[in-house]
Amino acid sequence: MQSLFAFMITKAVSAAASLKVADALKGGPTYYTELAAAVGAHPKALHRMMRTLACAGIFAEPSPGKYELNAVSDFLRSDHPASMRDMATMITSESHWLPWGFFTETVRSGKSGPQHAFGTDVFSWFQREENRAEWEIFNAAMTSFSSGVGALVPEAYDFRRFRKIVDIGGGQGFLLRKILESAPEAKGVVFDLPGVAAEGDGLGPRIERVGGDFFRSVPEDGDCYTLKHIIHDWSDEHCRKILGNIRKAMSPDGRVLVIELVMPESPEPHPAKFMDVNMLAMTEGGCERTEKEYAELFTASGLKLLKVHPTKGPLSLVEAARA
Repeated sequence: MQSLFAFMITKAVSAAASLKVADALKGGPTYYTELAAAVGAHPKALHRMMRTLACAGIFAEPSPGKYELNAVSDFLRSDHPASMRDMATMITSESHWLPWGFFTETVRSGKSGPQHAFGTDVFSWFQREENRAEWEIFNAAMTSFSSGVGALVPEAYDFRRFRKIVDIGGGQGFLLRKILESAPEAKGVVFDLPGVAAEGDGLGPRIERVGGDFFRSVPEDGDCYTLKHIIHDWSDEHCRKILGNIRKAMSPDGRVLVIELVMPESPEPHPAKFMDVNMLAMTEGGCERTEKEYAELFTASGLKLLKVHPTKGPLSLVEAARA
């Protein structure tokens, strides 16, 4: 029953994030009527949601009807340095909630949830003008996700020897900023779709923003190309195109760093197995890959696997060079 009801907690956490409940609780324990007034919610409805979340350990209820932050809900604060508020908002927004409603059909047919829900892939759906708000939610969520793991990447790999680091699909530039903090002599390029690249304000003089399509080409002459949560979005065929374009553009002694969850080949619990099911539901052939599958993908793209560098978190840096 706990597993069956788990979606209710997910949706309630997402609702709390969207309402900015954690921000309203920063001042300390608050009675539900005052909290409802602060976030613009129906008092009794909010109370019923909050007591369920407190029961699940997301918030605390120090006395009946009064709620406060705890170590878990602290991450739903907008100003938390590793805030997950935008990710929590996105995970049950229209872009994900509706496709996941077709998961049985996805398992039966192999066709993604967005194809069932929207008649197209999710990234094409995002680019429709009427879905711009959803696209902004998604990009904010990706930055939110990076905030939790970004500092772990330069801890796991020495970037100081590179002169030009190109972050493919780099969004608003959070990860690249963290990497460049560890490599003071390097310059960087954030490469993403034109609209996304243009939104990366405040990146500083060491970072250039370039818009484009990585299926066509990528910025040239980088000696390090990073891709965080990009390769897992796509089928092997699509990934060979992306990696092949990088191979053409990179300097002869350059490196490719695929920053992803690496799927274990043994049956123990691992976050990659949950993310893999999300890729099944949401993408056109995307998946989490084992080290062996990365090696095969690199070989087919004219690259060779050098080493897998684990971080202190669940992500690893899968390093490749020209074959």
